Amino acid sequence: MPDGSKSDRSTRSIFSIITVENLYRFFGLLLIIIGVTFYLGWSIAYDTWTDIGLYSFVVPLIIFGLLLLALINEKKVEQKNSQ
Repeated sequence: MPDGSKSDRSTRSIFSIITVENLYRFFGLLLIIIGVTFYLGWSIAYDTWTDIGLYSFVVPLIIFGLLLLALINEKKVEQKNSQ
């Protein structure tokens, strides 16, 4: 079997997708989704849409998710300007 087999190429393409930038993007989106889902689920289950304890848990999740996405965007702009 030649060295450039199909499975070897697909493995290389998978590893080219898994980058630090994509991991940051994934975790940023994951934090936002967890925060919004938890807020909606908790508020629907307990009928409490203005709970300060809920805000203190959900807001940092969403903020850190947005900051991770902003970090990726800023790094991309910085790389583009340096070229």
